[in-house]
Amino acid sequence: MKIAFLDSGIGGLSIVARTFARRGGEFAYYADTDHMPYGAMTADVLYRHISAVVKKLAACGASVVTLACNTATAVCIDALRKEFPSLYFVGTEPAVRPALCFGGDVLVLATPLTLAQPRFSRLLVSDVGKAFYTPDCSGLAYLVERDFPDLTAAEKALDLIIAPYLGKDVGSVVIGCTHYAFLQSYIEKRYGFNVVSGAGGVVRQLIRTAPKKCFSDEKLLRVHCASEDGQKILEERARLICGVETVPL
Repeated sequence: MKIAFLDSGIGGLSIVARTFARRGGEFAYYADTDHMPYGAMTADVLYRHISAVVKKLAACGASVVTLACNTATAVCIDALRKEFPSLYFVGTEPAVRPALCFGGDVLVLATPLTLAQPRFSRLLVSDVGKAFYTPDCSGLAYLVERDFPDLTAAEKALDLIIAPYLGKDVGSVVIGCTHYAFLQSYIEKRYGFNVVSGAGGVVRQLIRTAPKKCFSDEKLLRVHCASEDGQKILEERARLICGVETVPL
């Protein structure tokens, strides 16, 4: 195992699935559900925690760590690269710039902690004549995690988040949390918005960054969750989302 993916729950599996669609390999997935959601933590606490998880993944043989979480990337990736110079890191960021290709303003769905980071502020372009709306999505990732694959409660919560912007000139919606990726088709069908996700860019960057020896014809996903019950649920969800064999990490 050379490539590891890290998220607070199942959200990052949306990126793992896209990776398996492009490349095979023996990958690892660390679902940090005991600390979900990351967006509710302070930046300092989150960094200390993510750093400890990265050490565990490196001890398990990971040479490439994909932060399959927008919040973890926004808060931690720069410092992680300094702390672990021997590891390759690939991050996940809201695809704000691709959203500018569409007409109208941009609605960014992300956690408050992601939105508060300088990395996110640098993504915004002030001279394009568009407004960027950043509603409070607190609790949305938790609903996806709790109920997947039944997303009825998450969809209702999302309707309340989007409602104030229906009268505005919104042309595109940016998925700024990997958990929200499971709501993308709902947004497209119900509201007709152009939905932009950074997942494809993450996979392309991962393929460019990771040494070729990290990929193979095999498709196996080693998964980890702290609790025994959580481990069983994670394995089931990983098989459903990624369509590959899963075993404990």
